[in-house]
Amino acid sequence: MASAEASIEIGRPAEEVFPWLVEPDRRVQWVEGLTASEQVGDDRYRETMEAGGRRVEVTATVTRLDRPHAVELELSGSGITAQAASRVAEAGGGCRVTSSLDLQLGGLLRFAGGMAARQAQGSLERSLARLKQLVEAQPAASE
Repeated sequence: MASAEASIEIGRPAEEVFPWLVEPDRRVQWVEGLTASEQVGDDRYRETMEAGGRRVEVTATVTRLDRPHAVELELSGSGITAQAASRVAEAGGGCRVTSSLDLQLGGLLRFAGGMAARQAQGSLERSLARLKQLVEAQPAASE
């Protein structure tokens, strides 16, 4: 299993940040490697990920939703299962977003666990930096 976790402070309240964590059109703007996300059921999404020159379709199922504090997903696709979570906590005048990923690789991919963990860590950090940039560039809800 490959695991990664990253956090970032964003200068906006949780209510303004949380939609970026759950709305497909917004997620594809900041999640590294996510090229498409389409709702296909009440709490299910078909998502296309690109990483390491590979394109993988996964089904993402929301397993926990606590607006505006947490969302947890289970992802499954060809040779891959994962649990992803994002938590939002108030911090000063904004919030702290912490995202984690536990990735299980099957078949021949299972031998790439260490490399996958390093890639997942970097991807989470870059994704959260992009999220911060996008959210803070938006006019505040009170403006």
